[in-house]
Amino acid sequence: RRLDGAIPLFDEVFPQFASRLIRNGATLGGNLGTASPIGDFPPALLALEADLVLASVDGERTVPLADYFTGYRQTARRPDELIKAIRIPRPLPPLTAFHKIAKRRFDDISSVAVGYAVRLDGGVVGHARIGLGGIAATPLRASATEAALIGQPWNEATVEAAAEVLAAEGTPIDDMRASAAFRAAMMGQSLLKFYYESTTGALT
Repeated sequence: RRLDGAIPLFDEVFPQFASRLIRNGATLGGNLGTASPIGDFPPALLALEADLVLASVDGERTVPLADYFTGYRQTARRPDELIKAIRIPRPLPPLTAFHKIAKRRFDDISSVAVGYAVRLDGGVVGHARIGLGGIAATPLRASATEAALIGQPWNEATVEAAAEVLAAEGTPIDDMRASAAFRAAMMGQSLLKFYYESTTGALT
């Protein structure tokens, strides 16, 4: 409730995050501490270029979230450290979205989750950050797709080309939730959906 409206991207994640019972007892630090590759918040926080403040009896240090995940359920956090804070730089990018692809829309584990944060400068992509979940052993940034967008006009041709790049990001696998091919296809479609929402005014 205290964050309501402060971070528009979070407003899209919260309703899709677990059940109301879990939401009322969960913390963002806990969602990051488990280091699950299919956690809902890491893609959104990666898109927002969040930093983590890790604290121990020896002091504090700040780690970019992009460097925090080191392997499957492994992180840069030492055994004696706690996640003290999550810092998100301002100003926030004006175009953001969170897409969760799952068998059920709510109260389900995602097959793929994608967070977007984009800033346009005169119709050209000046800033683009994309966080991904469910397509590798760790949450990660879609760096190749970001590079394909930055400096290019925000139009259908650019986005279609970038969607092909996004579909090839990560190392998706086949499991009970989705096939690798489905995950790849959904990533590409997600970027197209984000673009069309942004040009029709559907984004907040």
